[in-house]
Amino acid sequence: MTKKQDQIFLSTLNDDQAQRVLIHLLQANEELIPVAAAIAREILSGIDEDDISEWVWSSLSELDVQDLWQESGRTRYGYVDPYEHSYEMMESKIEPFLDEMENYIDRDMVDDAFSYCRGIIRGICVYMSGCAGDFGDWAVDSDDGLTYDVIERWKSKNINPNKVAELETWRVECLKR
Repeated sequence: MTKKQDQIFLSTLNDDQAQRVLIHLLQANEELIPVAAAIAREILSGIDEDDISEWVWSSLSELDVQDLWQESGRTRYGYVDPYEHSYEMMESKIEPFLDEMENYIDRDMVDDAFSYCRGIIRGICVYMSGCAGDFGDWAVDSDDGLTYDVIERWKSKNINPNKVAELETWRVECLKR
């Protein structure tokens, strides 16, 4: 096969297949590990807080008040409070963003994790300040609680008191808007 054919072949791999190839390649050539890590850091760095914010409020915008009504109230297992359930529904939407924020902390990419965290907080505030629609009527004070939870999650992984204080100030500013 030619180099061009190999490139075409590799471009057809799905994410799982490409990951397996990379793992085998790095196991066979351990000297490439630092190169691969540097490339990964370069690709993952430069988090755009605005993008994260947009992705968060877009994800939260998928919440439907009809689903909330259908899943809450009296059930055969007891009563599901719609206010509490709206919070749980919002939590489930932001959980993947929190996981990715923690991944950045674990990667020791603290500045990017910080931007990611700020983006999550702003996305929640933007959603609750104008995009929540009828769902927002049931998610009373969810922005306050969820943004608090985001910072608590940050604190569980990051002990830099200056960054925590900065995030708490940012949170308060966002909630006022």
